[in-house]
Amino acid sequence: MSPNSAKAKGSGWERLLVELLSENIGESKVKRIAGSGALGTSLEEPLLQADVVAEFVGFPRKFRFEAKVGYGGSKQLTVKKEWIDKIIQEAKNSNAIPVLACKFSGARKSEGVQHFVILDINTFIELINFVDDLKKKVNKFYK
Repeated sequence: MSPNSAKAKGSGWERLLVELLSENIGESKVKRIAGSGALGTSLEEPLLQADVVAEFVGFPRKFRFEAKVGYGGSKQLTVKKEWIDKIIQEAKNSNAIPVLACKFSGARKSEGVQHFVILDINTFIELINFVDDLKKKVNKFYK
């Protein structure tokens, strides 16, 4: 695959990710970061880091997504540790929540999962504890 077609595939997944999040999560603000990737990393500019940034009502921090497509085809996907490390660092730079969003290249809806997200264990624990704390506050309010 040529660099241009790989870039087009990646950009297409970023646009689809924005669409999926915007259409399926109420009151969300989701945008693709144009010029993200090499430019944001080389300039060390937090506003240009990550591929997609999202705000969801109820969460006090933004989410930063690194979007990856392909790397194995329609039935498998190789995940590189450096991708997760990179989005964690970029999220720390802007006090955001890091997410790696992946898409199986060429997978069809009829074949099951096409898209998925990866969180490191610390981020997962943080999100579960946040929801648990929120539930406790709501329960106290209504008792």
